Amino acid sequence: MTHNDLNHKDTNWTYAAGNAAIPGGSQQDAGVPRSNRVSSDKEKEEKMNYRTLGRTGLSVSALALGTVELGLEYGIPLPGESGRPGDAEGIRIVHAALDGGINFIDTARAYGESERVLGLALADRRARVVLASKVATQPTPSGAALREAMLASLDASLRQLRTDWLDIWQIHNVDAALLEQAEVVSEVFESARRAGKVRWTGGSFYGAALPLAALDFDIFDVMQVTYSVLDQRLADRFFAAAQTDNVGVVVRSVLLKGALTERAEHLPAHLEKLIERSRRFRQTVTEAGIGSPAQAALAFALANPAIDAVLVGVRSVAEVTDAVEAAGLSMPPALLDRLRKLRLDDEELLNPGTWGIG
Repeated sequence: MTHNDLNHKDTNWTYAAGNAAIPGGSQQDAGVPRSNRVSSDKEKEEKMNYRTLGRTGLSVSALALGTVELGLEYGIPLPGESGRPGDAEGIRIVHAALDGGINFIDTARAYGESERVLGLALADRRARVVLASKVATQPTPSGAALREAMLASLDASLRQLRTDWLDIWQIHNVDAALLEQAEVVSEVFESARRAGKVRWTGGSFYGAALPLAALDFDIFDVMQVTYSVLDQRLADRFFAAAQTDNVGVVVRSVLLKGALTERAEHLPAHLEKLIERSRRFRQTVTEAGIGSPAQAALAFALANPAIDAVLVGVRSVAEVTDAVEAAGLSMPPALLDRLRKLRLDDEELLNPGTWGIG
């Protein structure tokens, strides 16, 4: 598995018109006056903005929980830092995200133990979540072999997640070879839909050109792309084109694998230009007095109205709390302008798979 492969609720929730998830009661709410439950839901909604995910009609929290850290050691390592959270801590992280108003969770078969941990965490909460997972297709088989591999991966995801369906099923790290078999992929997607195992489909992408080209195939309801203070390439053309096609836009790598935090100081010397740009970002945030660098990086992405959801990966409940607080930050226009000027366009610096850090 390459770095490119990685980078890149039991409540009685009901689905409103357009398949949008809305909160209702839960088994955990038993004995709690409904007025109190409604008040709690309103408090969450005031803290967390909800957006419609393109043509799916799903109402998703603007901040979504990415879960690679729950299944693998990931990010820029710090000296003496332990590996991924244990199962119990992973469950607490997921529950803290739900309690903070996050209703959108993303995982993948390639994320190690992530699906299994989520299956435990969501055992009595599945209906509260818009749940997305991904199938890895590299190296890309062809024809019937591709179909068989995709459907086998889907069944494995459902078993690990302890669910009968995925709200969004995505191709992990879509490449040109996969798009050449768009007709096969479309048939597999439709077969999974008819079986009731999948509601909507999507793909995750690297770079700026491929996502734009993929729109022409019209096989993805949701597209997951990279975007951050340093990597703003998708804002040039893709965001507007996706809006025109009513394709949901989810962004990831908003912290650039931790390079927009103090972890950048632990990057190797050959990434000095990236380290220097991270320092400029962190200094700008400090001068503005608006949250931590990680919170400012999230708020920058959340401020873009063309983005439906921003994925954030966390290692602890404390990081969940910080991320939810970031969802409530308001970025002054002058600060947004300063941050946009920190943009980089060097693919070697923007793709963690090329950094050579393991």
